[in-house]
Amino acid sequence: MTQEVGNKAGASNSSVKAALRGIGRAAIWVLVGLLLVRGVASVASTAPTQPAAPMAAGVGEEQASESFAVRFARAYLADPSARALAPFLAEGARIGSGRPPQDGVSPVAQAEVSGTEELGGGTAVLTVACELRDARTLYLAVPIARSGVGEVAALGAPSIVAAPGVAGADSDRPQPLAGPDAGSIQALVTKFLPAYLAASEASDLSYLLAPGAAIQPLSGALRFVSVSGVTQLGSGEGPRRSILAAARVSDPATGAAYPLVYRLDLVKSARWYVRAIQGASK
Repeated sequence: MTQEVGNKAGASNSSVKAALRGIGRAAIWVLVGLLLVRGVASVASTAPTQPAAPMAAGVGEEQASESFAVRFARAYLADPSARALAPFLAEGARIGSGRPPQDGVSPVAQAEVSGTEELGGGTAVLTVACELRDARTLYLAVPIARSGVGEVAALGAPSIVAAPGVAGADSDRPQPLAGPDAGSIQALVTKFLPAYLAASEASDLSYLLAPGAAIQPLSGALRFVSVSGVTQLGSGEGPRRSILAAARVSDPATGAAYPLVYRLDLVKSARWYVRAIQGASK
């Protein structure tokens, strides 16, 4: 009797153990199933956020361009020599040589990008507001080019412009002044640039400007030294020209000298007039 009871108890225990093993296996598979379902749901819920990557790349590209423009502007005002600026220039770009401040100290206390004009084809003009240590502010229009791998380089000399520093450029290569009006255009440039740098009021330039044109002068922030070259964009001889005027200016406060390039849009009626001035370089 005792042996029979013991056999029944052993069989019962074995059945219980087998049942528990079955329940354990079932629980494990249920858990695995839940994990798989949650994993699929997680992937599905995050899938729509994947297209955000290109936006991040664009933001990084913009930041790289602005950072480069600020570094170039600082370097340019600290030492405008061809040697110092060579690492910033695109391949084939050239820049005249200037003279650094007499005390050898960078005049820039703070600099930031205040405007950007996209020109297409990976090029742009960024206007950098440079607050100088003597409380003046200079606006440099810096022409840049971006490569497909995120690199940024300067296309040449910047322009110092009046706030807010609207800037532009043209994709044509500079050409010699064309036609019989070349001498008249050259004469206009040699009159306009000194007046633009020295004049205090926009009305002081009215004699040189086309009707309806409005240009804010620099009010003596820099001193005109010379015009080193005048070329035109395109090869036409019509009554409208876009020209590049290379000039040399000095800073009376620091003794520094800077090579600049200005783009002037000209129009002819009774004589040649300046219609607009924009920061640009090739």
